[in-house]
Amino acid sequence: MKRIEFFRNTLKLSLAAGGCFFLGKNPAFGAKKEITQENDEQEKFREEWLVLLLKNIDEQLDKKERIFLMESCGRDCAGRGSTKLAATCRGDVPKLVDSLKKIIGEDGAKLTGNEVSITYDKCYCPIVNSIKPPLSDIYCYCSRGWLLEVFGIAAEKEVEVEILETIKRGGKSCKFIVRV
Repeated sequence: MKRIEFFRNTLKLSLAAGGCFFLGKNPAFGAKKEITQENDEQEKFREEWLVLLLKNIDEQLDKKERIFLMESCGRDCAGRGSTKLAATCRGDVPKLVDSLKKIIGEDGAKLTGNEVSITYDKCYCPIVNSIKPPLSDIYCYCSRGWLLEVFGIAAEKEVEVEILETIKRGGKSCKFIVRV
C-alpha cells in the first residue's frame, strides 16, 4: 500500500469511527442517556461495529500501520484535555507522576530513575470500557499513544512506552513502562 493511500484510508476510518460514536451521542462523551431498550440496542450495535472495525484494521493493514493508526488516535485523545495537564508539568516529569497519582491512585504511577510504571486497575477508555475482553490487541496502542503524548510533553522530548499487560487483552490490569 502506498503511503498516500494509507493516510487516505486512515482518515476515512477515523472519520467513520468518530462519526458513529459522536453522532450516536455516546454517553461517554457527555450526552445524557435515558435507559431504554432502543438505547441498549444502539449501544450493542456500536460495540459490535467497533469490534468489526478493529477486526478489519487487523486484516487490512500491516502491523506498523495498525500501530501508527491507534497511537495517532491516542495522541489525539490526549489532545482533548490531558495535554493541558502535561503542559503544566513541562520539564518536570515527577510533577506529572504526582498529578496522575491523584487520578489513578497512589500505586498507579511510580517513578524510578528514568522509568515510570503506570498501572490502571480498570480500562479508562470510555469508548471500550463496557466491551468485555478480549479486544483486538491493536486497540491498546491507543493508550500507548496517549502516554507517548502526555509524557513527551512533560519530558520535553520523545519518550518510549512499553505495553506490559492490558485488561482488554485479557490481563488483570493495564501496565505500561514509560522511559523518559
